[in-house]
Amino acid sequence: MMKFNLSRFFRNHLPTLSILLFVNFLFIADISGQNYVTTYAGTGSPGFVNGDTSIASFNKPFGICIDQIGNLYLADAYNHCIRKISIEGIVSTYAGTGQAGYLDGDTSEAKFNQPINICLDEDGNMYVSDFLNQRIRKISSDMIVSTIAGTGIAGYQNGNASEAQFNYPRGICLDDTGNIYIGDSWNHRIRKISIDGIVSTWAGGGNTIGVQSVGDYVDASDTAARFYTPCELSIDQYNNIFVADAYNHRIRKIDSGRMVSTIAGSGGFGPNGGGFQNGPGDQARFDTPTALQVILDGSVFVGDGANNVLRQIGTDNMVTTFAGSGESGFLNGPDTLAQFNFPRGNVIDYNLNRIYVVDYNNHAIRIIHLVPVTNTPDGSYIEKKIKLYPNPSTGDFNIQFSKKYKNIDLKLYNGHGKYVFNQEYYDRNSINLDLKNQAAGLYYLGIYSDSKLLANKKLLLLKP
Repeated sequence: MMKFNLSRFFRNHLPTLSILLFVNFLFIADISGQNYVTTYAGTGSPGFVNGDTSIASFNKPFGICIDQIGNLYLADAYNHCIRKISIEGIVSTYAGTGQAGYLDGDTSEAKFNQPINICLDEDGNMYVSDFLNQRIRKISSDMIVSTIAGTGIAGYQNGNASEAQFNYPRGICLDDTGNIYIGDSWNHRIRKISIDGIVSTWAGGGNTIGVQSVGDYVDASDTAARFYTPCELSIDQYNNIFVADAYNHRIRKIDSGRMVSTIAGSGGFGPNGGGFQNGPGDQARFDTPTALQVILDGSVFVGDGANNVLRQIGTDNMVTTFAGSGESGFLNGPDTLAQFNFPRGNVIDYNLNRIYVVDYNNHAIRIIHLVPVTNTPDGSYIEKKIKLYPNPSTGDFNIQFSKKYKNIDLKLYNGHGKYVFNQEYYDRNSINLDLKNQAAGLYYLGIYSDSKLLANKKLLLLKP
């Protein structure tokens, strides 16, 4: 089991803890209603090291996805490979050699050139936007890399996938029938690769293409619409595609009928046209949003890169800051005090009730530990009065329930989000949790009954 690095814990958290301690000696009570940001993997400096998340390093990771089990996959762009973080917290190289190049074949020998975004299908096949190779690649579930579209030459050409051309492809997603959609950034278009291998333009048009070309902004149907360097894509269960339209500083939506609309963003255009403002979608402002995900309730989380925050577009179309102070940095703590340095991809883990955020310029993966405030997608979150005290404690924690439960399952994660242990109890309305054998630090406790989440609790374990 990894030892908790207490000096690093207090170095990362001391400014936050000092503020909270000043307000209230029982500061855990003060942060219990806030989401909390920790560092899951990455040292803050570029590198290429596999192993435990506490030592692993990355080099400008960009896109992220999660499989059905909970393993994470990263497009580690400047290491030219796809990395995997297992549910046990072990980082490995999933595909690629770490050297820039272009080669299909076994994942241990295949080469990529700045892979940017990735997604998975239901069979475990992965699809990769291979940015500098101007190709779309596939990593099959039996670990073979192949090219499914692109000639390797930047351009704009529809038709058979082997003859089609892209201009620095970035975003990638799949619909429910297996069609692939690409954020073709410097063609200022959204492209489609059909299941029969035909590439077409799904949305967007214009006469200017190529690196640093100037796009446009028009809401309209299919190819009459205009984008300006569209980046990551995310698709909902109704096959609506959401687009991080980076240099339009807006979040766009393409419905299943190919109508393009703006769901959030206003203000200027171009590299210097961004801004920052929360509020209604038509008044909110972003600054170079390059990544997003739409979750099951229809909310959209946006990696608002140059603003150094993660934003949320609610189902009521209100834009709020979900995490990050807005100041560029590398600081853990409550969501409003945490610091990022150009956050990009993000993905939600419903099982662990957390959001993983790719912190691009910090070469790290961060976790936003979520405080349950609504039902989970399957309706399994149960709002009950559960008391946990004393908190902080030197090892003995008491948990009091409002009623007796036949089955209680406690799952404990350390401050970096790594699994520590789980314990089961039967016919209890109270539990004494003994953590005296654990290292001092911040922990997260998931409380379940019959596989249903009752509560998530933060707790602080102090030295005796």
